[in-house]
Amino acid sequence: MNRQIRSKENEGQTYFDIQVLTRRVSRLIFYFLVIHLTSSTVIAQQRDLVKESVQFNTPKTLYLVGEKIWFEAEVTSGSNPSPSQVLYAELVDRFSNSVAYTKVPLENGKALNYLLLSTAIPSDHYLLRVYTRISPYLDMNLGISQQFVTVINPKIPPKVFEKAQGNFVKLESTGADLGTVSNGNPKPGERFQVSFEQNSQILSAGISVSNPYLPGEQVQFKSSDAYASLEQKALLPELFGHIVESRVSKSDTSLTYFLSLHGKQSALYTDRPDENGQILFDAGGLSHWDRMIIQLEDGAEMEGLEIISPVIATKFKPDFVFPALSIVPKDLSFLDQLQKASAVESYYLENYDQDSLEVVTGFVADHTFLLDDYTRFETVEIVIREYVPSVFVRNQDKKKVFRLVNEAVKSVFDTNPLILIDAMPVFDSDLLSGFNPKFISRLDILNREFYLNDRTYPGVLSFSSYENNFGLYPLAPASRFFDYPGLQPKIELDKSQFARPGSGGEFPDFRTVIYWGKAESSTIEAPKFTGEYLLWVRYTDQTGQIQISKRKITITP
Repeated sequence: MNRQIRSKENEGQTYFDIQVLTRRVSRLIFYFLVIHLTSSTVIAQQRDLVKESVQFNTPKTLYLVGEKIWFEAEVTSGSNPSPSQVLYAELVDRFSNSVAYTKVPLENGKALNYLLLSTAIPSDHYLLRVYTRISPYLDMNLGISQQFVTVINPKIPPKVFEKAQGNFVKLESTGADLGTVSNGNPKPGERFQVSFEQNSQILSAGISVSNPYLPGEQVQFKSSDAYASLEQKALLPELFGHIVESRVSKSDTSLTYFLSLHGKQSALYTDRPDENGQILFDAGGLSHWDRMIIQLEDGAEMEGLEIISPVIATKFKPDFVFPALSIVPKDLSFLDQLQKASAVESYYLENYDQDSLEVVTGFVADHTFLLDDYTRFETVEIVIREYVPSVFVRNQDKKKVFRLVNEAVKSVFDTNPLILIDAMPVFDSDLLSGFNPKFISRLDILNREFYLNDRTYPGVLSFSSYENNFGLYPLAPASRFFDYPGLQPKIELDKSQFARPGSGGEFPDFRTVIYWGKAESSTIEAPKFTGEYLLWVRYTDQTGQIQISKRKITITP
């Protein structure tokens, strides 16, 4: 994959080097990193890739909608951390349907993040599974880690399913007892000690409210026990960032497609389809965005354009049976406590990182205009005529066009430049010329040839809005808009806060997780959420198999 864009002026042309640009950090509206990708350079051969082993743990298995399923994951490639930069956590229902997923950053093969439960998810048991873009296809057992979780939605009760006895009963582990507590029946507010056996290879441990609805809670199992099939896809290693995969029904390998990603920052990427109509855009260092727009050059129609979901597609084996979720009237008191706990759960202290790369412009502008420094006019055409001497507005076939001065050779280009608003390409110069720029804050101009991957443009006319919302400029009729979030920010979470109530006494102490960590001795204050709690320890036995140790703790009223 070629990530080099050289930076020097030669014979009136401008080239760029990513390393040079990162030393020229400019706080512009959009991060304009362009990477040229084709299917031949991105799609990897299975024989060239090392198998990835995925492990994860989550502190509890019982959730209400609106809560976060916290998880900690580690991905290795052989004996080294995985080079993959993106991890997927997905929730799958009993019919093999994906009901929710999230993309999170991997750093040195590790991730701590969460999957937010939508209020539209019905009450039921779900399979929570974690993997990278390529790990399932290299080795399904190593590359997918999974376990059951239970989701309660007060507004959508569980459906009635026949209580079939399936493989979930066989998943109960009988591991050794590796965790002990000084008091197995503490009262709310009392403190007790938890300690762990250190002679085994402990992977993770936790104490959380026991899930009365789920047989074999916290037990993980092999993919070969669950899946009858895994739909094969092209291997797309995500070594720099998330890859947006799309496809068109009629492939023309000479056409250029433009993808612009938008959030707090915006970025523009391009690619050409391969002979099968596949188009790949690597977002690289840009992580966090909310939406994206795809356009074909000159604003042409895109027949059969579709976005390919990055999640895996599987079918369960006929004898792999989800446990049935049954809620009875006597559970109301327990569920009432659970709702209170759910409201408090959102107040854990969390620190969110921003994008790891600085906001870098993809070109060094020859001229920059801050429009608030000038008298405001009602159209872009008048603004350019009045204030921008290096750009001309002309009439051609009864439409307005823009012509930039080529300052390198002291002439005028004879076609439209690359026109951008918040990194979104604009192909209708006539519509733009009559647009009111009252929400546009800045204009950057490059008066020389500009290379964007394999295309050459007669300069760049780049507008930036105040709110990174295109200044309310209308989308082109043929463009396609998608709500498509990028990676969730990297999160720093102090796990020790689970062991004690929040400081200040502002919220009632209804913690459902009272320990989550690497099996280190700790002093825990019992919460007001009474009932059974599960102390679990996940470890590797002498044969290399992952086992789980469990014991119950009862917090008495």
